[in-house]
Amino acid sequence: MKFTESLEVHYPTYVLQRDFSGLSDLHKSLYKNILALEQQFADKNAVKSGQITTEGGFQTPLDFNYFQQNDSVVNRFKTEILFPAINSYLSQVFGEESKKINPWPVGWANILRNKNWQRPHFHPTVKNIASGVYYLKIPKDAKSPEGDIEFINPVPISINHGYSNTRRITPVEGKLILFPPYYMHYVHPSSSNEDRVVIAFDVLSESPGFQFVY
Repeated sequence: MKFTESLEVHYPTYVLQRDFSGLSDLHKSLYKNILALEQQFADKNAVKSGQITTEGGFQTPLDFNYFQQNDSVVNRFKTEILFPAINSYLSQVFGEESKKINPWPVGWANILRNKNWQRPHFHPTVKNIASGVYYLKIPKDAKSPEGDIEFINPVPISINHGYSNTRRITPVEGKLILFPPYYMHYVHPSSSNEDRVVIAFDVLSESPGFQFVY
């Protein structure tokens, strides 16, 4: 398994990007897992709840933690991809204080299709110290900015000093992004008939004290 990693400072806001390659088999298995969840939770699609910013498509239920599935593929994703990236981010951002953190990721799967998108939002979850997204499947016919994630400058006054209004990142399969939970962002509408599939998550500083049951 190979990957490249970079740590950027935006406005200044720490954003880690880690790009994985050689994981096509894992991606296929995770995609199959998420499609099965879409069928299982057709009546509990979080998009229909009116409580999230996703417009159209599918998102796992609000009371479902994607990472608590008893599934070997999901466990491999956590072990080989998720936790190493989280630990790297926390170490670089919080330094020695990161050693006191016992990160607890809460995740959800999201599928966007033609004309689906996400409105501007951030992640104000209690005890949340980082948010992230992993790009599992990107439409081959996507043309930027379709499906791009765009971050909004958290310090508007900095525009007077040469900083831009936003920072856009074009997703590729195998890219993982970690960023502060207060960093507002949105996803541009897709015009593809192919699925755009991500695993998004928040990183809590400790266990919430309960487990989702499914």
